[in-house]
Amino acid sequence: MQRYSLIRTGIARAVHLLIILSMAVPTLRGNPLQTGEELTFNLSYGIVKAGVSKMFISGVEDVHGHTTYALKSRTRTSNFFDPFYTVRDTINSWIDTTSLATIRFTKSLNEGSYHKDYAVWFDYDKMQAYSNEDTFSIETKMQDVLSQFYYIRSLDLQVGDTLRMSSFDNDKVSPFLLRVKRTETISVPAGKFDCFVVQPFTESDFLFKYQGRLQIWISRDQRRIPVKMKSQATFGALKLILREYRLSGNH
Repeated sequence: MQRYSLIRTGIARAVHLLIILSMAVPTLRGNPLQTGEELTFNLSYGIVKAGVSKMFISGVEDVHGHTTYALKSRTRTSNFFDPFYTVRDTINSWIDTTSLATIRFTKSLNEGSYHKDYAVWFDYDKMQAYSNEDTFSIETKMQDVLSQFYYIRSLDLQVGDTLRMSSFDNDKVSPFLLRVKRTETISVPAGKFDCFVVQPFTESDFLFKYQGRLQIWISRDQRRIPVKMKSQATFGALKLILREYRLSGNH
């Protein structure tokens, strides 16, 4: 029995190694980001229309010696939904215009009775992260919960690819994988789009038991717009559906 157990362990490790070797290093295909871009999403929980979320690139700013895109996200529930669960979230990210790595990240979350304010910035010369709570060593350039959507848009996506990425939030590095599952044409209030369907997940999820709780539909045109996002939660599906895309002025 011990011999067979060792064989099974050896096979599992071999499969794991093959998966790791098959993972591609993310390759930038070009920069589709434009200052003044504004994405407006309808927010829903299950079948209930719950509010609005906006993501926009407000301009180019100098942050810690880097020329950066200033990314902003604002999410709020509607007056109708507020009595059940009020959300007022503000997220800001400044990413290097060349590498698209996060330089600075802040968030202010107000979700029901939960409140969280957080800030961090990254010194890639010293490979250090400085948050409002502590200092950490890092080993690679980072993304955050907002910048990763913009970074994914710049990648050379191919169906079947599995890409490695790292996100930093709440003083923790979270390595994750991005699987390009398929292409799909969908219609949303902003129009009809031919999309890549991608799923982020952790490495442990990938080995034999991967289910995939988050899916992102990204347009296959030059703009690489996030058209739809769907996350499965205990109370039902959380969806963001693109209502409007436009290039605007200052925010």
